[in-house]
Amino acid sequence: MSEENIALVRRNYEVINAVDRSGDEFIDPEVLAPDLWASLAPDFELHGRPDVPDVTVYRGREASKEFWRMLQEVWTELRWEPREFTDLGHAVVVETKIVARGRGSDVRIEEDETDVFWFRDGAIVRLQGFPTTADALEAARVSL
Repeated sequence: MSEENIALVRRNYEVINAVDRSGDEFIDPEVLAPDLWASLAPDFELHGRPDVPDVTVYRGREASKEFWRMLQEVWTELRWEPREFTDLGHAVVVETKIVARGRGSDVRIEEDETDVFWFRDGAIVRLQGFPTTADALEAARVSL
């Protein structure tokens, strides 16, 4: 199952990075990649980074669309560049670099982030980014 989990996580990054955010119209992740949408558990949770003000937890697939909508409203360019994948069995930890350009401001950022994708029965049940790999690994060791 681990190779399949890593392949699914890689596909997530490919799809997210292919989104054209230059327009104003929301690009629905369910429409963009129905195969990935189907890989999210019905009780999927997307947790905001713990170091960001007003951190939000999006519970359920439909609620997670609000996170993707917010990203498309804030950034005209946004991509995660995965560097290293660590398979923990129940979770995949991915060290990435985020490259983004702000909508309207053209401010460009580059920042390291480590993402954790938690799995249950082959489906993604939770996704969260962390400012450090140590934080991500600590969180990933907590069972769901």
